[in-house]
Amino acid sequence: MIRLAALSLVMILSGCTTIKINADDTSTIEYEGGAEVAKDLTTRACRRAGQQTAEIIATVNKDPTMPAGSGKQVATFRCLAADR
Repeated sequence: MIRLAALSLVMILSGCTTIKINADDTSTIEYEGGAEVAKDLTTRACRRAGQQTAEIIATVNKDPTMPAGSGKQVATFRCLAADR
């Protein structure tokens, strides 16, 4: 429950960013921007949840008809206790 509250706080701080906690050990974040934005948002979410960093597993366009890396992006990630 603490993880959920921490991730929800990041969602509020990030404006249009949406974070979903999945049934497995991953979370999904919806955002606009490139790889640097994804890394920053996922790392911030994980730190708020008491972890050290984030490992991005996959990133896709929310709208598959858009060119790669444009529009809303969806990244699946997991939080890690230590940097890799």
